[in-house]
Amino acid sequence: MPKLSEGSRQRRRESIAAAAMRCFARQGVTSTSMADIIREAGSSAGSVYSHFSSKAELLRFAASMALSELVATVSDELPAERTPASVLAHLLRSRSDKAHAQTLLQIWADVPRDAEIEEIARDSVIEFRTLVRSALLPWCQAPARARTRNPDTAADEISDAVVTAVQGFVVRVSIDRDLDSELVASRLVAFFEKV
Repeated sequence: MPKLSEGSRQRRRESIAAAAMRCFARQGVTSTSMADIIREAGSSAGSVYSHFSSKAELLRFAASMALSELVATVSDELPAERTPASVLAHLLRSRSDKAHAQTLLQIWADVPRDAEIEEIARDSVIEFRTLVRSALLPWCQAPARARTRNPDTAADEISDAVVTAVQGFVVRVSIDRDLDSELVASRLVAFFEKV
C-alpha cells in the first residue's frame, strides 16, 4: 500500500474526526463507539486505527479541530465596521448549526474529565477572546467612546460579553429543539447595539 503524503494523511484524519463529531452530536461522546465512528467514516477499522490509536486520541483531535473552527470564525470575513453588535452577528451566524453546536457542547462536557481537552478548550477560548478583543479595540478607541471609558478596559469587558454570549447561544441551540435560533440571534444582536 502506498504511503500517504502528509497533506493526504491530515485530510484523512480530519475526515475521520468529522465523522466522529457527527456521531458525538447524535449519540454523545460516551455512547459513541469506535465501531460507530468507523461505520460513519466509511472506513475499515485498520484505516481508522492507523490514524488514531484510541477513541480518546480521536476525541482530542476532534475537539481541537472543532474549537479551531470556532476561533477561525473571528477572522473569517469580519464586517468592515466592527461594532460589538456586528461582530456578534457574524459569530452567531456561524454557530446556528445544531449538529455543530451539539458537538461543541459534548466537547465542553468532557473538559472536567480530560486534562488535555480542558487545555485545548481553555487555549481556544483564550485565543477566541483575544481575536474578538482585537477586532473591537478600534471601535473602543473611537474618540467619542474613549473620552468616557478607558479603551482597553472597554475592549476587555465587551470581548468577555461577546464570547460568553456566543457560548450561551451554542448551549441554547444544542438543548432547545424548539428554539428559533435566528430570532434569538437577532435579539442578542439588538441588545449589543445598545452598548
